[in-house]
Amino acid sequence: MELEKLLKKKQLKVTPQRKAILDVLYNSDCVLNAKQIYERASETIPQVNLSTIYRNLDVLLERDIICRLISSDGKVFFKIRSGDNHHHHIICKNCGLSVTLKFCPINFLDEELKINGFTHIEHRFEVYGYCDKCKENLKKM
Repeated sequence: MELEKLLKKKQLKVTPQRKAILDVLYNSDCVLNAKQIYERASETIPQVNLSTIYRNLDVLLERDIICRLISSDGKVFFKIRSGDNHHHHIICKNCGLSVTLKFCPINFLDEELKINGFTHIEHRFEVYGYCDKCKENLKKM
């Protein structure tokens, strides 16, 4: 979907900053942190500042246009949503490559949740590891 149409569909004003942020995320195979988004967006809009990036990331998160991923060491990354559906990722800890899983693993836990009398209301699932390219490069070191 064209990025401007996506913003309009979510009832957001189309601004150069939002377009730049979405363009950066759309054209990246990797998850990016706010500073990386800022650096790439400032190539298109030199006058943009980091606080504007953070404000717009919050708005885009609220409207489910992007998703936030928090690594095991607490670092925060962003990725454009790959559709309106709930989804999960596998992420390379070295290069940040992010691949969307085609299924939700929570279904495998349904029985265990039931046995323990636990009602599931939400979840997050990300797997961190190394992609083939990084795995090969790490072996060479």
